[in-house]
Amino acid sequence: MTLIPGSFRNRLALLCGGLALIVGLPAYLYINHVYAEQLLNERGHAIHELATAMSAVLAESLNERRREIELLSDTRLFRREPLDDSAFRGSLERLQNSYPQYSWIGVADLDGVVQAATHDLLLGQNVAQRPWFAGGLDGVFIGDLHEALLLAKLLPKKGAGPMRFIDIAVPVSGEDGQVRGVLAAHVHWDWAGSVLQVLRPSNAERVGMDILIINGQGDVIFPEDSPLALPRLGDPPARAGFFIDNWSGTEPYVTAVVPVREVVPTSPLGWQVVIRQPLDRVMEDVQALRKVVLVFALLAVAILLLLSWLAASRLSQPIERLATLARRIEKGDEGVTLEVGAGAVELRHLVDALRGMAATLIQRREALEASNRDLEHKVAERTAELARLNDELRDQARRDALTGLPNRLAANERLRDEFVRMRRSRKGYAVLVADIDHFKRINDGHGHPAGDAVLRHVAAVLRAALRESDFVARFGGEEFLLLLPATGFADACRVGEKIRRAVEASPTAAVGVVTMSIGLAMAQPEHEDEDAAVRLADAMLYEAKRAGRNRLVSEQAQTADG
Repeated sequence: MTLIPGSFRNRLALLCGGLALIVGLPAYLYINHVYAEQLLNERGHAIHELATAMSAVLAESLNERRREIELLSDTRLFRREPLDDSAFRGSLERLQNSYPQYSWIGVADLDGVVQAATHDLLLGQNVAQRPWFAGGLDGVFIGDLHEALLLAKLLPKKGAGPMRFIDIAVPVSGEDGQVRGVLAAHVHWDWAGSVLQVLRPSNAERVGMDILIINGQGDVIFPEDSPLALPRLGDPPARAGFFIDNWSGTEPYVTAVVPVREVVPTSPLGWQVVIRQPLDRVMEDVQALRKVVLVFALLAVAILLLLSWLAASRLSQPIERLATLARRIEKGDEGVTLEVGAGAVELRHLVDALRGMAATLIQRREALEASNRDLEHKVAERTAELARLNDELRDQARRDALTGLPNRLAANERLRDEFVRMRRSRKGYAVLVADIDHFKRINDGHGHPAGDAVLRHVAAVLRAALRESDFVARFGGEEFLLLLPATGFADACRVGEKIRRAVEASPTAAVGVVTMSIGLAMAQPEHEDEDAAVRLADAMLYEAKRAGRNRLVSEQAQTADG
C-alpha cells in the first residue's frame, strides 16, 4: 500500500503523532525549565541549610572550648594557688584527656614564662611574644589558625601537612581580681574535621560536594590538602543564600557561603563555611529524567503513528473502493453498481446517498445538454448585442460629451489616416487649429455654465460652416482642430476666414459676440509624422494671438511677410 500525500490514513497518523508530541512536549519543557529551576532552588537551599548548620556547629564547638578554658581559669586552684604548684599539671591534663583535640594547655605568669603545662611541654619557656599571651592578658582571646612554632618538634605529628592550631587564651585572676597570668590552650585543627564530619552527608564525595572553611583573607583553611586558591568572596550579607559561580574560571558551581558566628567579638576570625557542588552534578537527576521523557515521547509518537496508520488503512479501504467506482461512473460507465461492503452505518448511508446522487446526476446531465443548446442560442444573440454596444461605446469614447464633436482621440486617429493617405496619394491636406479668444474671461466673468454654452455654440457654428468632407474636433479646452482633406492653401485660407467670420457674426445669448484666432498649416508628404502639421498650425495660432486675435495666420503668410 503506497503512501499517498494528503491521504486519510497519512493525515490521521500525523494527527495522532502530533497529539502525542503536544502531550509530551509540555512535560519535556516542564522538566527542562520549571522542574530544573525548582530542583536547583531545592538543592541550593539544601546546600545553604547544610552550610548554616555546619557554621552553627563550628561556632558552638568553639564556644564550648572557650567556656571550658574560662571555667577552668575560674576554679579555686587558679584563683589561690601559686602558678607553679604541681596541682596545675594534673588539672590541665584532665581537661586535655576530656577532649583529645587539645594539643597543649599551659599557664604563663605575667612575664610570659610558662609555669605549668600538659606533659611539661614548654615549661619554663618565655611566650611573651606569642599573640595569644598578649590577647589573653586583655581578656578572652581566640586566635586564627596558624602553624605550630614552638610545639612543632615536641608533639607527635598528625597527617602529612604542617601542624596547625587555634589558640584560646583567658586571663587568670586572683581572689583580689588582679590578673596573675594567662591560661591558654592550643586546639589541633583536626577539631574542625571532627566537628564537620558529624553533619557531612554520606554521599558528599560521590556527588562532588566540597565542604570548605575559609578565613577572612579568602584562604582555604579546611580541608588542609585543598588545592583551591579562592578569591575574596566579600562580606557574608552580600552573598546570602546560594548562588552559581565559576571558581577561577572552572566549571560552574552551586555555592552557599555562611559566616561563622564570632565567639569573641574582640578577636574576630572572619571564618566562612563554603559548600559547593558542580552544577552538572546537581542537575544529574534532571538530565536523566529529561532523557527518559524524551525517549518515551519519541517512542509514544512512533507507536501512535504506526497504530493510527494501520487503523486508518482499515477505515479507508471502503472509501477507496467507493472512489474507484465513482471514477468509473465519471468516465461514463453508468451501469456500475455502488457496492463496497461497508460495515459502518455512516459509510452505508454515504453509499446510499452516492447511488441517489449518481442517478440524479445522469438525469441532470440530459437536462443540461438540452439547456446548453438553448444557452448557445442565447449566447449568440447576446454576442451580437454586445458587439453593437461595443460599437456605441467606441463611438462615445471618441466623442466630446459637451459639444458632441469628435474628441482628441478621434482627431488623432483621423490625423493618422489622412497622413497615411497623403503619403500614398501625394496629395496634401490643410490643418487648422482654432481657439476661442479670451475664453478665460468668459469663465471668470460669466461663470463656467456660460463658458460651456459658448463652447456648444461655437461647435455648432463650426459644424455648419464646414464641408461634408471636412473634419472638426474639440482638441482640448477651448481649442478646436479642423482637417480639410485634398485642399490647397488658397482654399484652406478661404475656409478658415469663412469660419472666423461665421463665429464673429453669430453672437451667443450668454456673452454676446465671440471671436476666434486660427492657425493654418499645410501637411506635406515630407513631414516626419502626422503631428508635424499640427505643431505648425499651433505655432501659427499663437502668432494670431500675438498679432491681436480674431484673425487667421498661416505659415505661408508668415513666410511672405518675412
